Amino acid sequence: MTHSPQRVVTGIPELDAVLHGGLLRNRIHLIEGRPGTGKTTLGLRYLIEGVAAGDAGLYLSLSEAEDELRATAANHSWNLDGVEIVEMIPMPAQPAPQSILLPTESELAELVNRIAKRVEQAGAARVVIDSMVEIRLLARDSAHYRRQIIALRERLSGIGATVLLLDDITSDGREYELQSAVHGVISLEYVERSFGAARRRLHVVKMRGGSFQSGWHDYKILPGEILVFPSLIAQEHHRPPRRSDIVSGIETLDELAGGPLVAGSSTMLLGPSGVGKTTLALQYARSAVGSGLRVAYFNFDESESTLRSRLVADMGEGPVRDLDTGDADAGSAADPDPDDRHRFFLRRVNPSRISPGEFIWNVRRMVEDHDVRLVIIDSINSYLDVIRQEKSLLPQMNELFSYLSNMSVSSIVVGAHSQTLDTSKEPDAVSIITDNIISLRYYERDHVVCKALCVLKKRQGPHVHEIRELELTDDGVRIGARVRSHDDDIGVAALGV
Repeated sequence: MTHSPQRVVTGIPELDAVLHGGLLRNRIHLIEGRPGTGKTTLGLRYLIEGVAAGDAGLYLSLSEAEDELRATAANHSWNLDGVEIVEMIPMPAQPAPQSILLPTESELAELVNRIAKRVEQAGAARVVIDSMVEIRLLARDSAHYRRQIIALRERLSGIGATVLLLDDITSDGREYELQSAVHGVISLEYVERSFGAARRRLHVVKMRGGSFQSGWHDYKILPGEILVFPSLIAQEHHRPPRRSDIVSGIETLDELAGGPLVAGSSTMLLGPSGVGKTTLALQYARSAVGSGLRVAYFNFDESESTLRSRLVADMGEGPVRDLDTGDADAGSAADPDPDDRHRFFLRRVNPSRISPGEFIWNVRRMVEDHDVRLVIIDSINSYLDVIRQEKSLLPQMNELFSYLSNMSVSSIVVGAHSQTLDTSKEPDAVSIITDNIISLRYYERDHVVCKALCVLKKRQGPHVHEIRELELTDDGVRIGARVRSHDDDIGVAALGV
């Protein structure tokens, strides 16, 4: 018979999802990270959630004063009524009596005993102890520190409280006595980027006797909220298939592509800047909206005013939202739409202010909360700036495409390149994992710069291999006759055919 441990919710729903229900009840958990990662904020949120659930809470502070903690809570507009805050300095108020023990050994044992007694007296169901670095400073060596931590763990475990120990990581030469002594460990990380907002992410190191989702998960701290963005596992998401193939609305283009874009397929639009990739993507969006489908357009590059002048005005657009405004609602992407009128959702994305996990989470929210059937990312070049430091474009995009396919959602990715298609380099490498490739290019004829289009790839069936003239008009895209220029003029090699 499998025993499933009871869980305690943290007050952060997505973190509880990562923890498969929450923290282990009546166990000791460690929250570790460098200063500024949000350990204190997480601890306060955990206790406030406990008050709402009827659990008494105790915040035992070894470093910050009570007024500083209340100022932190006030910054988030949180009410700490029902949470007992106790300041406990590491050194005793009176000189310690003479002892044959080393001063640090007696001081540490006394401090651990005082902490345990104070928790016992409070009778709180939820306890936060901040921070363990003050205890570590009193230990003469690692073995001494570990013995005292185990003694504290045994005392706290017998009380019946679910405890968070907050610990600062203040040096690179880390030791893991505290991690090995507790039941669960959550590690928080703060990563500075060369430009733009710093990135926060967390991972669950262990959860003794309980399951959890492994891997790194991005998070952000906003006034009044901590938002966690669980990493995407495509195989966990499925819904019944529904035929929602997407035509372009241009008969000639659909003939070239061998028919509509199959539901759940991924398409890459490749070409140099200004050749018409965004206009072509919006053409598919307008056709999808016209057939009753919902479309989410994630715009990394163009201004809202530019997009509004390009086929957007007549698509029944929903509320426009920036995903990086610092608005707590930005993490959910949910907009009440009782009239079911809005079918086109424009989301502006600043690549210097958003993390990969937050972006993918917003895609998920559009799919799962709004039943979006077409997702457009414009452009993949700018998305590269979001995840450049991870060097994991293909794995992340492959997981995203797999998720969208499992949810019967089609995707269009816009990518700019100026030379021969080279799948060994980004962003052209994304074309390897997409189902379809539509290539756009400039060519010269009679000293005039012209545009051309061809379909390079379609996995779900045959397509026409002709290179056709492309014209951008006020009404959208027009596909003309077959190009009759010489190969050198049109640059066939650059098209990759």
